[in-house]
Amino acid sequence: MASSPNFDLKERLDISFKDTAALNSLCRNLASEIELGSVKLCTFVETLGSYMTDQNVLTREKGVMALSSVLSQLPQDYLTESELRFITTFYCDRMKDHYSIIPSVLNGIQAIVNMTHLPQNASSSLLRVMFEHVQCQSQLLPERRKIYLILKSLIENRLHDLRSMGPDLVYGIISSMDGERDPNNLVLLFDMLPQFLKEFPLGHLTEEMFEVLACYFPVDFNPSGMEDLRVSREDLAEKLAPCLCAVPQFADYCLPLIIDKSYSTLRVAKLDSLNLLRESVQTFGLLKIKLCLPDLWTTLKKDIVPGRDVEIRDAALQAMTSLIKVISVDETVCKNFIDKIIADIKSSLCDVQLSLYRPAQTLLETIAAINKTICVQILQAVIPLCIGQYSTMNSLNDKIALIETLNNFMKICSNYDICIQDIPELSWTNIPQTYLDGLTIKSTELKSKIFLGLMIQKAYLNDVQRSILYNAICNEIETGCDKIQSTCHTVVIDFAALYLEEISVLVKERLLSNTDETEVELLKRRIKALSAIAKIRELGCVILPKIVTMLTDTVNTDIRITILLNIQKLIALKKSDYNIHQFLYKECHIIDKLISYETNVDHKMLISNICQLIIRNLTIEEQRAIVTKYAVALNTKIPETDVTIMMNLFISLRKDINLNINNNTVENLYNLATSNCNPDIRQTSCKILSVLLNKMKVSDVDRIVSYLEDKISNNLSTDSDIKLKQRTVNFQIWMTKALVMRGYAKSQYFLENLTHLLTHNEIGQFIGEQYQILVSKHEDILITENFCDVKIFYKQRVFEYLLRQNMNFASAMRQNYLIALVHLLEQMPEELLFLHLTELVPLLIESLSLSNEHLVLWTLTSFKLLLDTKHDVFSDNLQCVIPRLMQLSTHRIMGVRIAALECLAHYTSYSTILINPYKQSVLDKLGVLVDDRKRLVRKAAVETRIRWYLVGASGEQSKE
Repeated sequence: MASSPNFDLKERLDISFKDTAALNSLCRNLASEIELGSVKLCTFVETLGSYMTDQNVLTREKGVMALSSVLSQLPQDYLTESELRFITTFYCDRMKDHYSIIPSVLNGIQAIVNMTHLPQNASSSLLRVMFEHVQCQSQLLPERRKIYLILKSLIENRLHDLRSMGPDLVYGIISSMDGERDPNNLVLLFDMLPQFLKEFPLGHLTEEMFEVLACYFPVDFNPSGMEDLRVSREDLAEKLAPCLCAVPQFADYCLPLIIDKSYSTLRVAKLDSLNLLRESVQTFGLLKIKLCLPDLWTTLKKDIVPGRDVEIRDAALQAMTSLIKVISVDETVCKNFIDKIIADIKSSLCDVQLSLYRPAQTLLETIAAINKTICVQILQAVIPLCIGQYSTMNSLNDKIALIETLNNFMKICSNYDICIQDIPELSWTNIPQTYLDGLTIKSTELKSKIFLGLMIQKAYLNDVQRSILYNAICNEIETGCDKIQSTCHTVVIDFAALYLEEISVLVKERLLSNTDETEVELLKRRIKALSAIAKIRELGCVILPKIVTMLTDTVNTDIRITILLNIQKLIALKKSDYNIHQFLYKECHIIDKLISYETNVDHKMLISNICQLIIRNLTIEEQRAIVTKYAVALNTKIPETDVTIMMNLFISLRKDINLNINNNTVENLYNLATSNCNPDIRQTSCKILSVLLNKMKVSDVDRIVSYLEDKISNNLSTDSDIKLKQRTVNFQIWMTKALVMRGYAKSQYFLENLTHLLTHNEIGQFIGEQYQILVSKHEDILITENFCDVKIFYKQRVFEYLLRQNMNFASAMRQNYLIALVHLLEQMPEELLFLHLTELVPLLIESLSLSNEHLVLWTLTSFKLLLDTKHDVFSDNLQCVIPRLMQLSTHRIMGVRIAALECLAHYTSYSTILINPYKQSVLDKLGVLVDDRKRLVRKAAVETRIRWYLVGASGEQSKE
């Protein structure tokens, strides 16, 4: 006879109950079988019946655990409402069982409260029994968290079903969380409570609910373990605040709490109180706040004036802003409150020299920025005080402070479109004229602030006042210092937004007039001003053609350099009203003029930068037009003078543009790069070819690289002079750099070939010193802005390859390898170096023992940076490093002595146990160095000696 399914299930359970791991595995399988329909849930529950009623508590606990485990693994929409009603009744009954069963019961409840078809009355039934029979704070931490997760799920998803519980629910939540100390549980509670407090009536338990939350305020919490580290004090404070001000009914308890805690001596208590006030007033509203206004002003005032702690002051100002925004719905209450503030701090504003002047000014500025009505009220009090003092004060510093105050309030006025003279109580004032009268003063700082103040008031200056201002600006442009000139440029640009026609006339009739007859220094000042304001389209269209023409017409070197510098500055701007690059190219024909421009060494770099900046910002069609016009020179023998032109024109072209480079062109450039007597021409030729190799098609690269490889090999294999070999290798480095950066297929071969040349008798050391070119960032050449192909990890590839070659270099050639490696470190990101410290540090220590003085200095520089990691490799090598550093501290080169001393100083942060044996030897050595002939060495020696004196000193904690 076949066995029944119940018997089979019973047998499986009997076997699994003997081992927890086996039971967990069975529960996973049963959940899958129930979901697939091969086992029915009711069958499983019936089979568990004998375990649930067993007299042995452990057996009952395992039975509940099995059911809870299976339920937690079922889909949330799997069980029907009737099934869940039965299971809810079961769990309500189980909560009355032995306390050891409770954790498994909570697992099951946590599973069913998230199920889709949970009956409407099930939520309240579960919570009633749980509140009555499960004392939350008597449970262990994991169980308390489960209780809170159950509450969170029901409050967020089934709060309507819980309304029938009324005050019982509120009391149950209060009892559950009262005394909770775990920060992660508190975060969970503080996250869910604001919604509950806003949507569920608290009734007579309002005060009790607030008090159970208020006991955590201000938050006093220091993480004690890894679990706590996930939650900071600031996190808890931020999440608690919305709970304390969740509903208007909390105002009667919250506002007195804020006022009380704001007088605390604890800084965090003050900050928490101010932040809570800022957040709470919007909820509490005018009616609740009105009664506490005098006390709130008193507590805010002490934190704003004198406001020594900037963070507390700023928090208080934010709270004040939030408070006034709320009470501003009642104009009378708001006006009276601000009148009270003005009355209390007015004495501080009556004398700019008072220490409380600035804090009082800051407070009124903050309040004035809230709305237009309040701004007018503040202005009526502040403006007379400022003008009165400004007209009677003789001190320059006082006048500067008062103008700054006026400027700040003028800025707020401009935001609200307020003209001070339109305010009836202030109609007697004429602030623009007061400012204009001050332009005759000699003080640069005061004059700059006056100009900025007039710029703020630009909309309220009449024709005559503007004319006076324009004349003053032009005078300052022509005679003032750099700071004043820069301010004047800003003012002209700003005025152009409102008075474009007037500024256009100013430019034409004053700044662009009689340029041929103007003396050099005056013309240079005008050019700076014109270039600065040329970023405005309507002005630039007039100014730029004149300036470019001036560049080609003038013979004065100073004027040319000034024009070039200012054009470069203009086109480097990230933002402007129009495409300056295209305008200069199309309308001013600047590229043609610069290429044909007879130049000298001083101009070359400027012209190169300008050409590259303009060309890289042109469209591909415009770039092709340049190539069509000038690329003919590429296929003929290139004279020295054309190399710079090629650099200017072709470095910034897009990759899509084909220059049709042939072998003749490559040979010309290669010869210039290796054989020309001018180092600038050689370097420029190297750069041009490297950019071309980086951007051209792979098929062209294959052809050209093969050709160049033969040329390089011939130069290095002949008995040619050492200089030719060095120049050839320099070109090879640039070629390898271009190919490695683009990820060319044979780039690894060229990298290996170049590295192998470190063993070359004649040029090995030269290669080591130049090796860093492979990874150095030449800002104007191989960069993405020039549309070059730059692989993201190419530096890492070069560095890690060279590091792996350590075993391939021995004897005399090893120094060349170490020179290359140490030079490379200067260009590597710190994060990459830290990954390879174990391999790298022994090589650096080896470098310190060599005789090459420059290598020792470069090594010490890198060593000092890496010492801060406190990696074990530095501690393990103390016995050889510290004696060597002491030797180097007396080196003949001053830089080596200083670097060695700095490394010794860094070692004092290591474990006292490790470095203490060397203390006396180091101190003896440093005792001699404090009398070194060089002041900088003496200074480094004294600082290092002090740090070594403190090693192991009484009261110093051992650094482990």
